[in-house]
Amino acid sequence: MKRYRGTETVEPGLYFNVRQLSFKSIEERGPLPGGPEEVYRCVPTLALLVVGPMLGLAFVVFLPFIGFAMVGWLLAEKAGRLAAEATRAAARVLRPGWEPSLAFLSRSKPTKGGRAADAWAEAARKKLDRDDDGAAR
Repeated sequence: MKRYRGTETVEPGLYFNVRQLSFKSIEERGPLPGGPEEVYRCVPTLALLVVGPMLGLAFVVFLPFIGFAMVGWLLAEKAGRLAAEATRAAARVLRPGWEPSLAFLSRSKPTKGGRAADAWAEAARKKLDRDDDGAAR
């Protein structure tokens, strides 16, 4: 089969575009469509009459397998998305919580006696613990 480029003048016939995998029928002498980067091959009519039914038969035979493959692909994609979402959720649960109130800026160890009593906090606690009549609990 002879190679032709786009815009090249050719005789009437059937031409196969290699890049786009498409057929182009030319009914009268004229240029092929596309630019010079497009590559066409002339397809003999007899070859098309022999190969055409074979391609149709292959399509009919493998069509159910194509359907099963598409369903399998869809299920695998859904399972992949589900697994990714589950992994993200597990990572969210397992990562440590962010506590901005905790700051370990001091390198010294805490005193053994515990924290010193805060006078203001104790006074506020006593004031809040009183009942409405003013008596301490």
